[in-house]
Amino acid sequence: MPLRAIAYTSVAFEGIQASDIDRILSAASSFNKMAGVTGVLMFDGTRFLQYFEGPEDGVDSVYQRVANARSHLCLRELARGPVAARHFPRWTMTSAAIEPAVLTAMIDRPWDGFSAAAPVDGQARVGFARLLSLWTGDSGELEPAAVMLGS
Repeated sequence: MPLRAIAYTSVAFEGIQASDIDRILSAASSFNKMAGVTGVLMFDGTRFLQYFEGPEDGVDSVYQRVANARSHLCLRELARGPVAARHFPRWTMTSAAIEPAVLTAMIDRPWDGFSAAAPVDGQARVGFARLLSLWTGDSGELEPAAVMLGS
């Protein structure tokens, strides 16, 4: 079965609390497990960046749920398309805080699909490759979920 992925950014509703984020993650994890979807959510205190992957019908279901969520606004899709293999196979949904400047730099980079290729000749990593490198570090292995990205 072919795998698909979506990455998007959005702005959290004003006054969002840590308890709201915990509730969002718990609900997303349960829903994603049923849909066969895995992924990551980053939050800088104001904005979200989420990436999720799985079978097309599962990804579509999750995205519909995301689009209808009242926890955020200004949803902007960064990329959507096929992936050869799961990049986050162990996490139905995990999250990490990320520094605002790091999130901005990632969002502002080109999002031309989901290539994890290293930059060529000193070029900056594209958006997805940067996201992946933040989660895998230098080893290429997934880091524990409880990390502060950008620190």
